[in-house]
Amino acid sequence: MNIDLFLSIFIIVFPIIYGIMSTYSLVIALKGIITRRPFLVSNKLWLYLEFVPFIPIILLFLFLPGPYLFLLKLFASAFFTVVLVLMCFVLKGFTAYGISDITFREALITTLDKLQLSYEESFSSIRLTSVDADLQVSVHSLMGSGMIKIKQREHKTLLTQIVSEMNTYFRISSTPSNLTPYIIFLMMDILMIGCGVGLVFLMFNVTKVATL
Repeated sequence: MNIDLFLSIFIIVFPIIYGIMSTYSLVIALKGIITRRPFLVSNKLWLYLEFVPFIPIILLFLFLPGPYLFLLKLFASAFFTVVLVLMCFVLKGFTAYGISDITFREALITTLDKLQLSYEESFSSIRLTSVDADLQVSVHSLMGSGMIKIKQREHKTLLTQIVSEMNTYFRISSTPSNLTPYIIFLMMDILMIGCGVGLVFLMFNVTKVATL
């Protein structure tokens, strides 16, 4: 692959990457600001969206032109591959937006009582004694977000049911929403769009110089 073709692909791929990532976060931000309600979404979609930009990046580095860039190709490709694998482990379960530790706990406990699931609480997990399952919960009140997942894979359907009931609770209750994550996402979108446009112009100019 010559340098001209590499730069041309780079110019096409990166705007797509920024567009995909900013669109998802923009949807989250607008939904939270418009509804002013907390909600939970599956991390699967975010994980799939991460695969779209990461795979082209890995391939681009693998086919980076130049006979003396073997170590850079190897390191960069290995780094992005490891990041992608780690994200597969980290981005399990569901993420809650617009919540605090109090509102999230209220929604979860109300849901467990509604589903008649007996439980035992600990510092970072909830033991569902009636079904022999463990809910792993983490809340970042300052950021207005949290995560919930279930340790046992065979109970994924139960987790989906719990999340659905929690979303119903947030939708019909007067629970106040923490707008912090939505504002952060909105600011990130503006920055990403600006960086994406700037990167396109930069790479376009680099391509023009390289072809002279």
